[in-house]
Amino acid sequence: MSERILVLQTGGTIDKCYPKTILGYSFEIGEPAVSRILDRVKSSMAVEVQSVCRLDSQDVRQEDRMKLAQACRETNAKRILITHGTDKMLETAEILSKEKLEKVIVLTGSFLPERFKDTDADFNIGFAFGCLQTMTSSGVFVAMNGCIIPWSKCHRDSVTNMFGPVL
Repeated sequence: MSERILVLQTGGTIDKCYPKTILGYSFEIGEPAVSRILDRVKSSMAVEVQSVCRLDSQDVRQEDRMKLAQACRETNAKRILITHGTDKMLETAEILSKEKLEKVIVLTGSFLPERFKDTDADFNIGFAFGCLQTMTSSGVFVAMNGCIIPWSKCHRDSVTNMFGPVL
């Protein structure tokens, strides 16, 4: 059996759902999208999913990041996947890196909700799980757009919105 992976949900676009409303549009942060994705692929990985918060990343505050850091510190899991909104992902990664944990922590998200047909959520989650299982050095990484990048060497292009390595 493989080493257990802990998934921590913070919210963001990946977990958004759009309940029907009258005379308006709204979204909610729903149950962890990663659980639905893993159900579809019938994975045999040992995975535990916990929700730390359910917020759009623009609404994530310092206290939410501290709660996330505490969850990373307190778990005995050595491999952690964090689903997060893309707007503030790097800010959260920076806070987590200050913990200097001997764990592999990977943050991922999506540009479209997992419930949308053309979402990148399935790809990003699958890629992040693959990275988590094969990485040998601890640290905080971002897995987006088919790249795994140490958080401090990652940037989000202001024109394309894509994540990539700092050049």
